[in-house]
Amino acid sequence: MEKRLLENLSLPQDLKKLSKAKLEQLAIELREKIIEIGDVCGGHVASNLGVVELTLALHTVFDSPKDQIVWDVAHQCYSHKMLTGRQDKILTIRQFKGLSGFTKISESEHDVFGAGHSSTSISAALGLAHARDLQHKKNAVIAVIGDSSFANGMAFEALNNVEKLKTNFICILNDNDMSISKPIGSMSKYITSVRTSQVYNKAKRKFEKLFKRIPKIGVPLTRRIEKMVERLRHVVLDMKFDVLFEEFGFKYLGPLDGHDVLVMMAALKYAKSYKGPIMLHVITQKGKGYTPAEDNPTKYHGIQPKKNKRITSNLITYQEVFGEEMLKIAKKRKEVVAITPAMTEGSGLVEFAKKYAKRFYDVGIAEGHAVTFAAGLARGGLKPVLTIYSTFLQRGFDQVVHDVCLQNLGVVLAIDRAGFVGADGPTHHGIFDYSYLLPIPNLTILAPKDGTELRQMLNWAMEYKGPVSIRYPRSRVPLEDGTVNTKLSKGKAEVIFENRGDKTKKPYQVLLLAAGSMVWPAVRVTERLDEKKVSVAVINLRFIKPLDIKLLKEYVEQAKLIYVLEEGSVIGGVYAYILEQLDIEDSKARNMFKQIALPDKFLEHGSVDQLKDKYGLSEEKILARILGDLSILPKSV
Repeated sequence: MEKRLLENLSLPQDLKKLSKAKLEQLAIELREKIIEIGDVCGGHVASNLGVVELTLALHTVFDSPKDQIVWDVAHQCYSHKMLTGRQDKILTIRQFKGLSGFTKISESEHDVFGAGHSSTSISAALGLAHARDLQHKKNAVIAVIGDSSFANGMAFEALNNVEKLKTNFICILNDNDMSISKPIGSMSKYITSVRTSQVYNKAKRKFEKLFKRIPKIGVPLTRRIEKMVERLRHVVLDMKFDVLFEEFGFKYLGPLDGHDVLVMMAALKYAKSYKGPIMLHVITQKGKGYTPAEDNPTKYHGIQPKKNKRITSNLITYQEVFGEEMLKIAKKRKEVVAITPAMTEGSGLVEFAKKYAKRFYDVGIAEGHAVTFAAGLARGGLKPVLTIYSTFLQRGFDQVVHDVCLQNLGVVLAIDRAGFVGADGPTHHGIFDYSYLLPIPNLTILAPKDGTELRQMLNWAMEYKGPVSIRYPRSRVPLEDGTVNTKLSKGKAEVIFENRGDKTKKPYQVLLLAAGSMVWPAVRVTERLDEKKVSVAVINLRFIKPLDIKLLKEYVEQAKLIYVLEEGSVIGGVYAYILEQLDIEDSKARNMFKQIALPDKFLEHGSVDQLKDKYGLSEEKILARILGDLSILPKSV
């Protein structure tokens, strides 16, 4: 049996020695491994299948890490990782203590720039190119960006600064006509018009004719490509097509077949020698080579491993709760509209988009625009609900401050994926929104304990005139969903559990102030404390801002130890806000307060349960901490 290339080559160095047949075989092996990764680890399958030949060509023509390849979003980096010495660890990708699902500077010298959010590659690569020139280096710099990422405002800002660069700079537009959902907007339509023009088919025929004499076996492909580059140049220059990219200072080359290694290598070789910025427009198919992913690239954008696909729980997700309640609200309230920045499926808005198409806006990967657009809708008399992941709302922070809250407009921010998100890791964990939203005046901040409370909060927000944020996790609703259901009133918390043990008026030994996703875990912990005869109470904050000061003071004055539980950063979050609002300055009083939150660091990827346990938010760790504190509490206290 012939040895598999992927496991027996010294990569990426040996790529330059391979024939056409060997490179094609390697492409097959990479696709097989990507499908296996999806089965074992889950992750981004369709996007990775679509860039196999492009990645092979990049690492064959260029010399990574000296030549610097910057991947936009970087969720399509699986082949890149396998071709840069990480194939033996690839089945640990997205697993706790394993490889990251994105590029990560600390993981490999070949990961030139870390990513996880969209549309950063051109800006970062321009910075690298200018740094190269100022240091008189000669390496290539390549930015790889998708057609949907290309439509983001940050990408336009970068494009606006390309013209100043007079040295070699390569931008690859990976055009697969897909992001997570179908791409949105005028730029997408423009790119589609280029892709579907006769120019592409004409160029494709010329390339096929040009390369058909290259043998599959024998001579290393890199040496044959050298002789083809000059002929390629004439083919390219013969294609007359007036495109927008040249107005930004690029030489435009394309559209090119991104699944033809020969075309890719020749185009990249030509681009490498070009004296100035050059744009390669590459046509790829998301999910290429795997029929299920080709047929349904949205489904296979991000998948769960096979071992997790059977879900025994019949509980629905917060996202499903949100989607269902939005349909009910929209039926009753004609002024309600929904907005998403390219997250229709993930946010639970598919049915809303179908039923209320004229009241649904997918603005594409443009988070800042989404926030200000929502502000405009509110100013125009509508009730906009912007559904956005916590990590992506960071990109619209200034707009939340300046355009929504400063003007006190009735925008509802439905903040999805708040807290840990699991395998996507530090770029996607939603752990900073408490810290960056709490200081903003006029903003009301809510956090539901379960799906029933999320429904209540959405309906309450419809009546409220000012800006509201509602943050909820990426998970199924708790088993206890709806078992405690107090009427919602602005700024009012909920006492969800209390037991003094001996029925006297002695102080509670423990008081838990829990926010959102930490409420039911807190209750489960207190039930175990109750078994140990520890007098305890739990308050569901519900409104993080404004706080229920009256209720909190009443219970704080009766407690020996007070814990604030939040699935957010230890700095500037709920704990700090409570101390400030209760005016707790005395050191003795402060010592009664304990914070259970996430440390001041970027937290790695892994399952949510693994991460909660590691960082002290699991029920076992919370219980152990409380019992430990009680054991050293002076008897006189």
